[in-house]
Amino acid sequence: MNRLAIGLCLCFLAVTAIPVDNNVEGEPEIECGPTSITVNFNTRNAFEGHVYVKGLFDQQECRNDEGGRQVAGIELPFDTCNVARTRSLNPKGVFVTTTVVVSFHPQFVTKVDRAYRIQCFYMEADKTVSTQIEVSDLTTAFQTQVVPMPICKYEILNGGPTGEPVQFATIGQQVYHKWTCDSETVDTFCAVVHSCTVDDGNGDTVQILDENGCALDKFLLNNLEYPTDLMAGQEAHVYKYADRSQLFYQCQISITVKEPHEECARPTCSEPQGFGAVKQANQSAQFFRVLKKRSAPTQLENILDVRAELTTLEVLEGDLPASLRSSPQALVSSMENGEFGSNFCVSYAFVAVAPMVMGVALVFTVIVTLVCARINRPNKKVESAC
Repeated sequence: MNRLAIGLCLCFLAVTAIPVDNNVEGEPEIECGPTSITVNFNTRNAFEGHVYVKGLFDQQECRNDEGGRQVAGIELPFDTCNVARTRSLNPKGVFVTTTVVVSFHPQFVTKVDRAYRIQCFYMEADKTVSTQIEVSDLTTAFQTQVVPMPICKYEILNGGPTGEPVQFATIGQQVYHKWTCDSETVDTFCAVVHSCTVDDGNGDTVQILDENGCALDKFLLNNLEYPTDLMAGQEAHVYKYADRSQLFYQCQISITVKEPHEECARPTCSEPQGFGAVKQANQSAQFFRVLKKRSAPTQLENILDVRAELTTLEVLEGDLPASLRSSPQALVSSMENGEFGSNFCVSYAFVAVAPMVMGVALVFTVIVTLVCARINRPNKKVESAC
């Protein structure tokens, strides 16, 4: 009996990824100008890459490709690149917000890249006007008290009014849009939500609540409910634009003084029709033109803006496990780790490793087949289990 000894050696090459040899040094330098925001970054080595507004890489005016220096930056006018503006009543002024990405690779986003949320606050100065007047000995004294205006926020919660705030959600997931205002006094103010829009971060804006606070499209958001004087809310299901995953919600809240022993006035709305949302043009330039006229009384005195963001995830086939349906953050982690079966999208890591594993398995199968064929030749007196 001839014995055939076969040695099989599979060699796996360990590949070490090499990151881009550069990074941001220190904190960014932000200049809040009268008509624009300027952001500069100091880099460890000469910068070769891009500085751009998140989601607007394809727009040249929202991207800076300058390189060759150890400084990278960009200037963003208020009326371009989807720079968000939100009015505030306490403190009184305007917040200007944007997200800037620093990318060190000329084509791709890598591990050394950074994204910064930039915010400037422009406070509105309080002007006091005084004059001298003569009064008689018989006067009536009035006692006044300064009451701070409420501080309001807009949240998107998971499931219902007591759910946790969500930033990632799947299409069709039930969420709760909630507007709340916190006040230091009780039974003093009333809040009404109106003029709500949703946009994709690229200038495509759709109005879903009109100026009176009435819903325009029942499939997107129904008429709001007001459980308390300073709270509004409504259930909805998550949706998305056809080719974008991010949703930016912007609403206005009117604050009025509550009359003694009376209920807060609420919008009188009819049942909203389906597909009634209205597409709007970019009105950012008009926003600041209106603010410059604040010296005269306007309707903006008791109106503030609130903003919420949501990223939608689209699962093409199959049903989500219950644990992932209740936790979109777990869904994101599972997608990144490639834990889904064939009915779901898999991670980039799985796509990269799978061909190599299949190739190794194919080579192993061919070698075993050849060995078995050689062992089973008629002139060999070797019993084979193949």
